[in-house]
Amino acid sequence: MIAYLRGKIVSKNPTFVYIEPTPGIALEVLISLTTHNAIASLEECLLYTYLHVKKDGQAIGGFELYGFYDLVEKQIFEQLISVSGIGTNTARVMLSSMSPSE
Repeated sequence: MIAYLRGKIVSKNPTFVYIEPTPGIALEVLISLTTHNAIASLEECLLYTYLHVKKDGQAIGGFELYGFYDLVEKQIFEQLISVSGIGTNTARVMLSSMSPSE
């Protein structure tokens, strides 16, 4: 389990960031708009992470790494994906449309 990731932000997009935790290695981390807005002005950050192993094997290696600026957002994400019918992408979209406190 990867608890968190700290490093230089190489590239930002509303749905993902590339973070370089060590020179020469960058990881793609999927994020919500809430996290994107929180890190918009940062050059380095710490993201709490959730590693999702895809069962359909469509992604390279079958892994997706999700990142959250706030630990509460990560906990809500984990609660959402525990509900039948809500996958990781749906949970991320839900967190993009409202703040963790909502």
